[in-house]
Order: sequence, then structure tokens, then C-alpha cells
Amino acid sequence: MSTVLSCGLLQMDPAQFKTVHDFQVSTAARISSLARRGAELVVMPEYAAMIGAGLETAPHAPGNMFDVARLTGAEGYHRWLDFFAATALSNRVHLCPGTFIVPSDGGYTNSCPFFSPRGDLIAEQVQTHLSEQEDRMGLVCGDDIATFNIHGHKLGIAVGTDAWYPEVGRILALLGVDTILAPTAVPAPYTVWRQTRGMWQIVQQNQVFGVEASLGGEWLGVSYQGRSRIFAPVEVTPEGRGVLAEMTSGSIWEELTATLDPSILAEARRTFPIFEHFNVELYENQLSDAYLVGRTVRLKQGRR
Repeated sequence: MSTVLSCGLLQMDPAQFKTVHDFQVSTAARISSLARRGAELVVMPEYAAMIGAGLETAPHAPGNMFDVARLTGAEGYHRWLDFFAATALSNRVHLCPGTFIVPSDGGYTNSCPFFSPRGDLIAEQVQTHLSEQEDRMGLVCGDDIATFNIHGHKLGIAVGTDAWYPEVGRILALLGVDTILAPTAVPAPYTVWRQTRGMWQIVQQNQVFGVEASLGGEWLGVSYQGRSRIFAPVEVTPEGRGVLAEMTSGSIWEELTATLDPSILAEARRTFPIFEHFNVELYENQLSDAYLVGRTVRLKQGRR
């Protein structure tokens, strides 16, 4: 039987950090603050895991995140994994530290690690859907979606622009997920409709919780203006907005917590049983072939 899960998220402005030490101390302190407020799970924005690496490589004047990934390399990536593992362990929290662009055979992956309160790496989700622009930039996509459990809650991760592909949310729902974590980085200028057609829509289509931690401020010459929110089905949220908690308007540096109660998901599913209307036979007959032969983006080498 799943229990109530307390979730915290950080919205971050990378421009606030001047040194690697600043980033490490501030990040650890903010995660500790959320843990003291009762958060058992902490979620950070897309690219947050590589902000420190960007500060390390700054003397080499990296032009973009791919330069940071190239200069950092696989060894540097694993060194940063050690930092986040230690932070999860010291605060006894499950930690999703955002994403890291990682050099891979054939290009780069946008990878999101997930750590247990013991500091164990229990999942590493790679972005599975790419826009044409991301493909041109050199990203390659993964072809697997991981799920994992926290106190009976089943979770999955929609990495980056995966949060704007309804297939990802539907696949996770069919896998029995209760909560989708979505580390995102939404470029400026902010429009509520751009972000609403992402995670909010996936939550409503699949009656799950959604935790979207979004990057704010400036990083490597790009402005980000996403707004972090924790979502639930409209049937069980105040004023039917589908929002349990959200950042204040215009904030780029903030943290919040919310309680994910599985009983309200059960209530929403009783009120409007959308799972009875999923066309699983169509998915089985059509989508597998579409994914295998219709993809125009490159897959990570070594996987089909």
C-alpha cells in the first residue's frame, strides 16, 4: 500500500553562482532546507546537474552546453554524480538533480540520474524524444523508459522536451506510474500556453501527479523563464486548476513543497475512469512499428 510522499523542488538561476564551491554549498544547503521541511523527494531543473561543470570549464570559454559536456567528459560526469550521491545520502532524500549532457557514441545524451537516500544511483533516464533542432545539435535519444518505487509510489521521468510528447506520459501511465518527474528548461519569453501544453496536459491525460522543476535566469548565453509547478488531476485540485503548488509569477529562484497523496489519485480515477478508455490494442498494433521504422532521429548506439 503506497503512503503519502512529501516532494520538494528547486527552481534555480545558474547566474547566481560564481564558483564551483558556491554551487556545491548553495545546492547542498537548499536540499538540506527542503529535507528539514519534510521533503523525502527533491527534484531539480533540466541542466541543473551540470551547472557546476559549466563553472569548472569556464576558463576554456565554452560556448554552449555541448562544449561543457565535451570538456567535462565521462570522467567529469561521474565525478559530479558522486557529488549528488553524497548530497542525497547526507540529507537522506531521494534526489533527481536535473540533467547532464553526456558524450555518447554517435553524439550526446540528455541524461537524468536519480539517487536513493543511501546515495545509490537507482535510475538514469535518457531523453527519448528529440525535436529536429535537438537532433541537429547532436543529441541522440534513448529507447527505454525506467520506473522505480518510493514507499509504494511508482515514478518515472520525462526528461526535457519529453514532457511535451504525449506518448511519454501515456507509456508511463500504462507502466503503472503514479508520479512523473519533469526536469525542464523553458527558453524565454515565457508563455503560459507553451508550458501548459507540456506537463500539465500529460497529467490530465493520464491522471497522475506531475512534478516540473524548471530552470530560470541566464545560462551560457540563453535566458530561461519556465515556472515550476506540482500538478494533480483537475478533479481533485482547488478550483479545478490541476495545480497543487506553484512558483510565484516571475520567480527564477525559489523552492516549494507539496504532499502527494495516492488517495486523491484514486478519487480522480473513480470520478473519471479514463483508463477504461485507453486504446491499448491500437498502441500494441501500431505504435511499436511506428517507433521502430518511422523515427527520423538517431538512437544511442548499442540499442535498437
